[in-house]
Amino acid sequence: LPVYLVTLFDIYIIYFIALLPAIIIISIVYSKDVFPEDKREVAITFLLGCSIILFLDLLIPLVEAFNDSFFVGYGNIAFMTFFRAATLEETLKFLVLYFYAYRLKSFNEPMDAVVFATAASLGFAAIENLDYVHLGETGEEAFNIAFLRAFSAVPLHGLCGIFMGVFFGLAVFGRSNNKKYLFYALAVPIFIHGLYNFVLSIYADVLIYFILIFLIFKASSIFEKLTYDQRTREEEDIDKAYVITSKEIFINVLKITGMIIVGVISLEVFFN
Repeated sequence: LPVYLVTLFDIYIIYFIALLPAIIIISIVYSKDVFPEDKREVAITFLLGCSIILFLDLLIPLVEAFNDSFFVGYGNIAFMTFFRAATLEETLKFLVLYFYAYRLKSFNEPMDAVVFATAASLGFAAIENLDYVHLGETGEEAFNIAFLRAFSAVPLHGLCGIFMGVFFGLAVFGRSNNKKYLFYALAVPIFIHGLYNFVLSIYADVLIYFILIFLIFKASSIFEKLTYDQRTREEEDIDKAYVITSKEIFINVLKITGMIIVGVISLEVFFN
């Protein structure tokens, strides 16, 4: 923000508003856990989610150059929303979950996957929000951006984290269909995120709130089921039924990337 347009106090207020939604949502999710995780580990996961922005800064210029070279019109929009934004961001969140949280001794039940995945997602949402408020040319514009995103983009990231965690938990602790659930742990958040961004890109903004309301109700029922399962058993470790490998993650990312590129090419052909 131009320093001459806002006071130091205004900047602190704007940053507070930008960060507050992510903190509130992760606090709510954390409170749902009957057997809460170590707050320090959750905080580290949140900060690792923040660090995603560093890798995106390296990858995005390459992806945008590829997109501009091969796609136009709706194909361009679809590639930007489903790959440039959704696939890159959700994959990096997933890697935080896999390379840090999954390796913790305390990662011992399905709810843990939800808490850590949501923490990683909201860490990124928080730092992304700070980037967006800098687009405001005045303090009022910056505040409006932070306020609007508090009820749209930040909950969207949180919800993507919840669904990623649900399927990741099923992949690790489920007794069947583990590979399918591992694929869903990446594919479902990417689809939700991409759909949200695509709707915004074609200026159908009102639809995003219907999407968010539907997802919030689904997330609420998920938490009811998870907390019920926690309360009906004693606090004890659950054996991991399935060990996830980095090779499987890489293969799933390739599958999803291929599906998106095929879809984008189909849009190009259909509309041109």
